[in-house]
Amino acid sequence: MKGLRMSSFTPNRHAAATFAWLVAMLLAIGLRAETRPFTLVVLPDTQCYCDTRHAQSAKKWGGDLRRYFFDQTRWIRQNAKRLNIAFVLHEGDITQTDHPDEWKIAAKAMSVLDGKVPYVLCLGNHDMGYRKTGNSPDSYSTAHDRKTLFNKYFPYSKYRKLDHFGGTFTAGRMDNSYWRFESSGMKFLILSLEFKPRDEVLKWASMVTEKHPGHRTIALTHSYLDSQNKLTKSGYPVQGNLGEGIWKKFVSQHPNIFMVLCGHVLGEGRLTSKGKAGNPVHQLLCDYQGMKNGGESWLRYMTFYPKENKIEVFTYNPSLGSFMKGPKSRFALQYQMSKTPANTAEK
Repeated sequence: MKGLRMSSFTPNRHAAATFAWLVAMLLAIGLRAETRPFTLVVLPDTQCYCDTRHAQSAKKWGGDLRRYFFDQTRWIRQNAKRLNIAFVLHEGDITQTDHPDEWKIAAKAMSVLDGKVPYVLCLGNHDMGYRKTGNSPDSYSTAHDRKTLFNKYFPYSKYRKLDHFGGTFTAGRMDNSYWRFESSGMKFLILSLEFKPRDEVLKWASMVTEKHPGHRTIALTHSYLDSQNKLTKSGYPVQGNLGEGIWKKFVSQHPNIFMVLCGHVLGEGRLTSKGKAGNPVHQLLCDYQGMKNGGESWLRYMTFYPKENKIEVFTYNPSLGSFMKGPKSRFALQYQMSKTPANTAEK
């Protein structure tokens, strides 16, 4: 039998070049995916948009204000791809008086995002412990206890099978929950904590955080920082921790926590402190309910730029199509994204 020539086994040069080009393209795509900017959207107190039991907001500004809540979630859905929105975080006071009609508005507005953009909500004082007072027909107070209709309109059964859902403090209840997502090659953890989280809730949050050392962690709670950049200390009958206690017992103790988001106090605030391990923690307040039309759809979004180790913060009004440009509303935060938040492997 005649011998085979070696040239029979020489790879086609054109095929080899094509393969090399494909490898280079795939590597480039992967690199771009790991450095592509992404955005988190923050929804501050929406209580005035859902105010129906006493309709105080409608009386003050004139007319039903729910349209502004829908303007927010429709804008998020419409811009999810353009801004590469990874998650939406609601800072609490979803409703005004924990009333069924108010929860129906909130549930319908947030449902605009179902299947499109993942979201998480936390409980504010107006979402729990409503009590009518005798001073006037429209007078009331909140947070006398932890009774809430939240779980009826945002039920555990709806969220438990979602890929980004992690778990809850109390089985079957969404009052305290954690969520996970990945973006630009990084893993993130969001802890949603009740208004004035109890000590046992903070211990649970610490346990969850410790089990995810490789996740960059955001704490989401309603009352934490005020507009003078000070941690909140006291207020409301229900027992638990406000800003000082949350920082001391939980946030400052974990090297992978880099951000706290809150509402509750009218205005804007910003504080950066170092945790026990020397990690910088950006603590941000935004709450626009005191502005015209109970906030008129003002929201905040934060775009992460991994290549620049920078977070750009914007305050935007979907209804008006305009930005706030003051230094408290438009600013940049430095955040190291080129290395892991902890030296330990994920447990």
